[in-house]
Amino acid sequence: AIAKTPGTQYNPFFIHWNAGLWKTHLLQATANQLIENDPKKVVLYLPCTKFIDHLIEAVKKNRLTWYVKQFDNVDVLIIDDIQFLAWKDKTQEVFLWIFNSMVEKNKQIILSWDRSPKELTILEPRLRTRFTLWVMCDVKSPDFETRLAILWSKCDQKWIQLSSQDS
Repeated sequence: AIAKTPGTQYNPFFIHWNAGLWKTHLLQATANQLIENDPKKVVLYLPCTKFIDHLIEAVKKNRLTWYVKQFDNVDVLIIDDIQFLAWKDKTQEVFLWIFNSMVEKNKQIILSWDRSPKELTILEPRLRTRFTLWVMCDVKSPDFETRLAILWSKCDQKWIQLSSQDS
């Protein structure tokens, strides 16, 4: 739904689940689908650590205003592992400026987090408040039966024969 109509129904969108469960893959696939659906859209996928690195570099070069202004050209912002903003007050403040500007313009924002929303307490209250008002998606590791069904489906797609003894 986000890839079809970004900035409308599920905006902002917040994905959270444990590390190692393919959230980065899902975010990148969403970015690719957004670009495929509308090549004119500017879609920016950033690991949070890169967001922070670029921000620090902009501050060092006295180009913070320029850095924040760059996000005016972005139609969809995807930040992976937003928990890395924790305990970085100035960085959270800058992110909040960008966030508020994009929300006002109905631009799509997608964030991921590898923890429970209860652990949002490590972020400043203004961010925490905004995050808890979002559409949240909590994805859990699939159970054994679901994993087995996925395996069988992938084998069928690739013409791999398995007997029930193999599973």
